[in-house]
Amino acid sequence: MQGKDRKKKNKDTVLKPSVFYKAAMYLFGLYLRVFRRLRIDRSGIRNIKPPYVIVSNHQSMYDFGAVAFVCIKNPPIFVVSTHFFRDKVLRIGLKLGGCIPKRQFFPDLSSVRKMIRVIRSGRSIAIFPEGQISSIGESTEIDPSIGKLVKNLGVPVVNVQIRGNHLYSPKWACGNKFPIKAEAKGYVLLSAEDVERMSDTEIAERISQGVFYNDYEWQRTAMHKSSKPRNLQGLENLLWLCPKCGKEHTMQSSGRDLFCSSCGYRVTTDDYGFLFNPDGSRAEMDTPPEWFRWQDSVLDRKLVSGELLPIQLRGRFLESSAEDFSENGYRCHGEGTATLDRDGLHLDVTRDGKPFKYDVTPALTFNLTHNEVLCAFDIPGNSKEDRDFAFDPEDSRDMMKFIQTWSVLRRRYYS
Repeated sequence: MQGKDRKKKNKDTVLKPSVFYKAAMYLFGLYLRVFRRLRIDRSGIRNIKPPYVIVSNHQSMYDFGAVAFVCIKNPPIFVVSTHFFRDKVLRIGLKLGGCIPKRQFFPDLSSVRKMIRVIRSGRSIAIFPEGQISSIGESTEIDPSIGKLVKNLGVPVVNVQIRGNHLYSPKWACGNKFPIKAEAKGYVLLSAEDVERMSDTEIAERISQGVFYNDYEWQRTAMHKSSKPRNLQGLENLLWLCPKCGKEHTMQSSGRDLFCSSCGYRVTTDDYGFLFNPDGSRAEMDTPPEWFRWQDSVLDRKLVSGELLPIQLRGRFLESSAEDFSENGYRCHGEGTATLDRDGLHLDVTRDGKPFKYDVTPALTFNLTHNEVLCAFDIPGNSKEDRDFAFDPEDSRDMMKFIQTWSVLRRRYYS
């Protein structure tokens, strides 16, 4: 019995960050400060003592360094997607930092127990409630269960607002970087007294408001010019619907321009990231978030009218696990179809030569993420096998429409 208890205890043990990890985070933050021109404001957290929960919006992989540097006096323990712990090299660094693995968009009791251990030890934890990097430069939906988590932890909540990291490194930009000034500001979002008196729902709502951002709206006031000419390469994968002729997958990019190959509709960008008409006037939808929300409205209308579903794609079936982790995080195990209908997502594929079916309902998981390197969308998989799945459509242009339709379906019938 003692052996079993010891085994269970070891499973939930949280490692303290090593001195090498703290040094690495400091150097990473210093790099962002000097070479990325990241402006840091710690004035709002100068007098707060750990433990507390840090929440932050999620714009790019640089966000970890920004949060760590804002809170450098009391380095937090980061909660990180389990997926990254499957990489044999990256896993070493994450463990050196004492990072806590968590399955995205699903309850994970083991990770919750580890968070409790960290807080009880007098240290702080850092969470990105969105659970994914935004594709459009505007916040995505957060898991409302964070309200219950914070309520149970019973400690203050610090918000780190990050601005400019999306405009520097958009997820859609095919790896291109457009150096601009960025900023990260820390302040107390909820005191311990606030957490005690507020309900789970109220806490979640306050956190949602705190982490909300739109990099383009921030840019309208900041007006930080990129030191490298901006282009729109890759934006056609995100903005897949022409606002003039309404045709799908006809948008193409060329340098600074985004244009429709069917009707000739065209916009261009400036070095601040906004969209313009060929005559130099601001486009009606002059930012990607506005265009993306318009696509949402079109999909919702078609969903209600019955024109949209089902959507079926053919492609490759991919898996990610600790024993089966390639350079991009997944390996191909078969092929088949992914179908989206009113009940959710259905995989009907071959898995290592055998038929395999898997269903995901929007009632249980609220989001799908995507891998821009593979052009595949990620699917929460089998927790008992410690596996996640992904599907790589034959036509990569179908990926974002599929993901966006999932979100519209969820909001319309499951929220």
